[in-house]
Amino acid sequence: MHPGAEEEAEIREMEDGLDPQRDFEQRGPEVDIPPPHQSEGIHVEATFSEPMMTEPSFTAGPSSQPSFTELPSQAPHVPDHVPWMDLSAQISSLGTRMEELALRIERLESRQESQHEEMMAYLRSVFPPPPP
Repeated sequence: MHPGAEEEAEIREMEDGLDPQRDFEQRGPEVDIPPPHQSEGIHVEATFSEPMMTEPSFTAGPSSQPSFTELPSQAPHVPDHVPWMDLSAQISSLGTRMEELALRIERLESRQESQHEEMMAYLRSVFPPPPP
């Protein structure tokens, strides 16, 4: 591979790989989230693989007054939690992928800047500025 081939491959991969709408339409949704159970209040809860299990969760009760509760360190094993765990893993994976892409973009920008500087130096040597 010549020196610019790796960068060109990275650019093609980024251009081809970052179309969420196309990817969604081709593969369809990857999680099947059941409708929420009807109850008096609404409880929103998320589980994470990192040590964030004691983050406060938000609960809206029948009085419409918000209250905050601590999540237990271990969520009860309920089949409804499986799609949320899959979603959490997907979000974590996307975060990792975004970090990788950000590093690639930084490398590409740095290489582009150095190539620009080299080209400008070359052009100045071939086409010297006119005399004053």
